Amino acid sequence: MPTTMNDTMADANTEDDIMKHLSVQIIFYMLYAAIFLLGLLGNMLVCYIVYTNRAMQTVTNLFITNLALSDILLCILAVPFTPLYTFLDRWIFGQLICHLVPYAQATSVYVSTLTLSAIAIDRFFVILHPLRQRMKLTTCFGILLGIWWFSMLITLPYGICMKVESHNGKEVCEENWSIQYFEVAFGIFTLLMQFVIPFCIIAYCYWRISKRLNQRAKSKPGSKSARREEADREMKRRTNRMLIAMVTIFGICWFPLNLINLINDVVDLGSIFHLLFFLTHCMALSSTCYNPFLYAWLNENFRKEFKQVLPCALGNSSNRYCNPDEHTLDTLLHSSVFTSPAKQLEPREPIAERIPHHIQEYDL
Repeated sequence: MPTTMNDTMADANTEDDIMKHLSVQIIFYMLYAAIFLLGLLGNMLVCYIVYTNRAMQTVTNLFITNLALSDILLCILAVPFTPLYTFLDRWIFGQLICHLVPYAQATSVYVSTLTLSAIAIDRFFVILHPLRQRMKLTTCFGILLGIWWFSMLITLPYGICMKVESHNGKEVCEENWSIQYFEVAFGIFTLLMQFVIPFCIIAYCYWRISKRLNQRAKSKPGSKSARREEADREMKRRTNRMLIAMVTIFGICWFPLNLINLINDVVDLGSIFHLLFFLTHCMALSSTCYNPFLYAWLNENFRKEFKQVLPCALGNSSNRYCNPDEHTLDTLLHSSVFTSPAKQLEPREPIAERIPHHIQEYDL
C-alpha cells in the first residue's frame, strides 16, 4: 500500500475514534497548514531560482529542482485531501478524483524518494571518481524523465483499484483489490521500492563519500599549512553532520508511515490506526519542508540566490531579482558561455586540488 491516501474511512465509524474530537482535528489542521505553507513556498522558491538563473541550471540543481517539483505536487494533493477526507467522514469529490488524487500522491512520493537516491548516486560518482566525465544535461533530463515514467507505471495498479463505495450510508474512497493477497503483496513491494532500497542506496553512497573525505583529510600529513588542515577538518566535520542528517531525516520521515500501512494491511488496527496514520503522515509530509533546507539552502550557491530573492519578495525593489532585465544580463555575464579566452587557456589544477571544487559545488 502506498504511503499517502489510505482506506482510512472503511473502519472510521467507531464512536471511540480519537480523530473525531474537534481539538485533535484542529491540531492536525494546524500541522497540515504549516507543512503546506512551508513546503510549498520553500520548494517554489527553489524552482524559481533555477528557472530564472541560467548559471544555476546544473546537473545537481536539476535533480534538486525535480525533488522540489515532486514535493510541490505532494503538498498540493496530499496535504488538503487527506485530512478533509477523514474529518468530513465521507468522500465528496467523485469517482474520477478518487482515482487521480491517490494515484498522483503515490507517484509524487516515488518521484521524491527516487530523486533523493539519484542525488546520492550522482554525488557518489562526483566525489569518488573525479576523473570521470560529469553527467551531461541531456543524460540528467533522461534520468528525470525515467523517474517520472517509472513512478507513474509502478503506482498505476494502486490508482486503478481505488473506488468510491458506500459504507453505512456514506461514500468512501478506498482500495478494492480483487484478491486480498494482492493488497499485502503490493504493500510489501511498496515498502521495499519506496523506502528500503532508496534508504540503502542513500546510506551507502553517503557513507562512502564520508569515508573518502576522511581519507583525503588524513593524506599527506605535513604537506599543507596548519590553516589549510584546519579548514579541511572543519569541512569534513560539516560534511559528516550533513550526510548523517540527510540519511536520518529520510529514515525518520518515511519509515513509520510505510510500517504503519504495512501492518494495517496484515492486521486490522481498528480506530487507533487513524491516529497513528495521521501522526506518521505528518512526519512523512514534513520532508517537503526539510528538503529545500538540506539540499538547497545549505548549498552555498543556492543560499546566495535565496538572499537575493527574499528581499525582493518583501518589497525591496533595489534587489537585482526585482529587475528581470538586469538579472538576465548578470546571469549571462557569469555563465560559462562568456568565459574569456585567457581564462580558458589557464592550466588545469592538479587532480588533488580539483576534488574540493566538486565538493564545494554540492556544498555538502
